[in-house]
Amino acid sequence: MNNIKDKFIKIEICCGSAEDVIACGEAGVHRVELNAALELGGITPSIGALCLAKEKTDIEIITMLRPRGGDFCYSENEFETMLLDLPLLLDNGADGIAFGILKADGGLDTERCKIILDKMDKYGGSKEAVFHMAFDVSTTDELEMLEKLEIMGFNRVLTKGRADSALSGMDALKKYIEYIGKKGGKLEILPGGGIRPHNAGEIAAKTGAFQLHGKFHKDIGEGRQVIDENGLKAYVDWANTFFR
Repeated sequence: MNNIKDKFIKIEICCGSAEDVIACGEAGVHRVELNAALELGGITPSIGALCLAKEKTDIEIITMLRPRGGDFCYSENEFETMLLDLPLLLDNGADGIAFGILKADGGLDTERCKIILDKMDKYGGSKEAVFHMAFDVSTTDELEMLEKLEIMGFNRVLTKGRADSALSGMDALKKYIEYIGKKGGKLEILPGGGIRPHNAGEIAAKTGAFQLHGKFHKDIGEGRQVIDENGLKAYVDWANTFFR
């Protein structure tokens, strides 16, 4: 595991468009998660949005792989859609994929997750696999699930500690990070959920996290939201000096 005392805080921003990604690149964000339909919790983005974002920035882009909003138990057709979308995203420049698949009872669907991971292996380990917040609604024991995800080959887990927010889930997030660290694991824990500049420092300090995931948008009317570029730049500047 990384020694957080020697690291700055890596900021990942949830984006809903290529325009969001471009704004994040200009603000110095370290990594983004590109989605469509953030109002649904994020679904698979268009290939056009991904291509434009890659053309306009050199930022690391994790793309969501999720065929619809709602739960994370997918029909055969929905899963086939994910398998068709996967190479399109990776071949068009996605640096990694965020996905999560559960069974009808809420347990981890290891079989389907492994199918996706095996297809990602064909890229020679150059693509990151992120298990997203399906983790927080799974019925599989949390530490058992972390163990399984690492063995399967996931690089990172995005979670709020099975709580309403990362702030209220700090104890669980700390437990996850310490559990992986004590056994010498490489699985990264990425806290997310309600993280904002006013609570980011407390969450990082109390959990031991060296990276944070958040949505940094502002309303501009008529149901539209855009990245708050000035506020985001200040947030990134803070993150870059947090442990220095």
